[in-house]
Amino acid sequence: MDGSEIFAKTPAGSEEMRSRDRRLPQRLRTLLIMVDGTRTAAQLQAAAATIGAPDDAVQMLVDLGLIAAMAATRAAAPAVPAAAAAAALPTVDEGERFRVTQKFMNDTAVDLLGFRAFLFTLKLEKCYTRADLLALMPDFNKALAKASGAEVARVLELRARELLG
Repeated sequence: MDGSEIFAKTPAGSEEMRSRDRRLPQRLRTLLIMVDGTRTAAQLQAAAATIGAPDDAVQMLVDLGLIAAMAATRAAAPAVPAAAAAAALPTVDEGERFRVTQKFMNDTAVDLLGFRAFLFTLKLEKCYTRADLLALMPDFNKALAKASGAEVARVLELRARELLG
């Protein structure tokens, strides 16, 4: 597996997030949550190691058909100066970052905490700004740490902060 490939959930992976039919081990499921179409295989493998998932966790998710390398990442990129490449990238507005981060935090909390996430999700629904989400990060970390341990909570909080920008 090429460490620079970017992975995204397949339709089966998205369905697994909703249904939990396959009863994935918790650490493998946590890694599946982290696959969002922006992380490379190397980043996912590093995250897997941090949360204590098996060394071949990314490959396991591929083999199960839950994630796949995005086709665009396999094409050879033309050689362009870094400044030109950066200028060509679309910018993500702050509102979109907020929505993506809020959804990630909600999905993660519900997935790891189940019904116990109810109070946290109520707090999350009252967030209307980036500052509101940042202020809620300690509660997010504390709730996840109770359910999955401090290392998993740290990695997921870091991911939420990355998404928020």
